[in-house]
Amino acid sequence: MDLNTEQVQQKGDEQAAAAARVIQEIDPDVIVVNELANNIQKARVADGVPTEKTNIQAFVDNYLSEPQHRTLDGIEYEYTLQPTSNTGVLPEEPYDFNKDGTAGERPGDAFGFGVFPGQYAFGIASKHPFDEANIRSFQKFRWTDMPGNLIPLAGEAGVDTDGIYLTEAETDVYRLSSKTHIDVPFEVDGGTVHGLFSHPTPPVFDGPNNFNGRWNHDEVRFFADYVAGADYIHDDSGRKGGLADDASYVLMGDMNAGPGDEPLDPATKYFIENDDFTTRRLPTSPGGAQRGNPYATATFDARPKVDWVLPSPDLSLRSSSVVWPSKNASKRGLGEAVDTASDHRMVWADIDNRQRGASGRPSR
Repeated sequence: MDLNTEQVQQKGDEQAAAAARVIQEIDPDVIVVNELANNIQKARVADGVPTEKTNIQAFVDNYLSEPQHRTLDGIEYEYTLQPTSNTGVLPEEPYDFNKDGTAGERPGDAFGFGVFPGQYAFGIASKHPFDEANIRSFQKFRWTDMPGNLIPLAGEAGVDTDGIYLTEAETDVYRLSSKTHIDVPFEVDGGTVHGLFSHPTPPVFDGPNNFNGRWNHDEVRFFADYVAGADYIHDDSGRKGGLADDASYVLMGDMNAGPGDEPLDPATKYFIENDDFTTRRLPTSPGGAQRGNPYATATFDARPKVDWVLPSPDLSLRSSSVVWPSKNASKRGLGEAVDTASDHRMVWADIDNRQRGASGRPSR
């Protein structure tokens, strides 16, 4: 989506209004807005950046809370969270991560690609309160701390020095998450549902070592290991281990990974063929079908299914869809709003927040 501070901190931006319009059509209980700049981080290196409220709160106040069409109502999200992102964040000592001959320069030598700290971050808005004391962030988790990782390491067989790779010294500081991985426990109808949010790097733009493809694979793998309770995991506060066996969760976000579209294919391995996520019925859209792939969630040709909402097996998936009208649809100009909002399409799921088969109000 790539919404910046200038767009959401004031009213009247066309893209922000279109994005809010699409969200209001669905009226979700919890929403993650990817590629929403973190203004608090940017203000640390740039003058004149407003910090009275986070960009996700500004987006709620200026756009989501106000009807974006005469047939729609505004949405009041009482709870918001703007996690800190690795994008544009440089390590304390300069490194030449992108191997262009110059160390310590954004965007290529930051932990995640960004021309300023917090670019391409994400924000979360919710109607349900979250347990702030038990949020677990994994922004600083090192890639090398993942057993069996796919880091292209200098000197290893098959690692091309003309591509991007890491040296042993660089692995001591290099972080797994290109933005952040975060577990936010939401309090829903007397129970807890963990929202698992991340935005892995796209597996392109990286040369002969498939650096970004490997990185994406392991970023996607992380939450699969997390819900399986992997003991190697540790969060930014030092707490070790993954989720408890009886936890309910929903993974949400742009994973930049679709089934079968990369040689490493993490989406098939960690989503489709993983019993820890419900994937028996994937969301579709008329617009995607017209382009030849009903499961598509983005307009670009490569990796057309990249956005996911995946509940744990104990939660009942009532319905799901991708907001992408057909070209000949005329639902109050929704198609135009969808095109203006982003080159990605909103994915939603209607999930019973109690165990499968139980009665009660579903949660989106």
